[in-house]
Amino acid sequence: MKLTANLKTLETIVSQVVAKAWIDDEFRKRFVSAPRDILREAGLVVEDFVNVVVNQGSTGAPAFTTADGGAMIYEINLPAKPTDLTDEQIGSWVEETVIDDSPVPGTC
Repeated sequence: MKLTANLKTLETIVSQVVAKAWIDDEFRKRFVSAPRDILREAGLVVEDFVNVVVNQGSTGAPAFTTADGGAMIYEINLPAKPTDLTDEQIGSWVEETVIDDSPVPGTC
């Protein structure tokens, strides 16, 4: 799946990657240092013109922005692990499969 092909599936995959980063410290380190590789392993096609950035400790939804020169940046926020969820609860979310074929708006 292309990074910009289906917004709902993209959100689901990114949230599952974030959840996995909460329960697996080695995975979190790889996610922060090589987010493009992690997203590709999760089944996303990250176009060459998209730079992926992980902001540790930040909250909010992932966002596409444009840098000087026209490059696209996909910013993923990696907030602190929720204290009210167990690793088992988080792990169950990582394993869920959600498929949504609704199209992404043309502005992405």
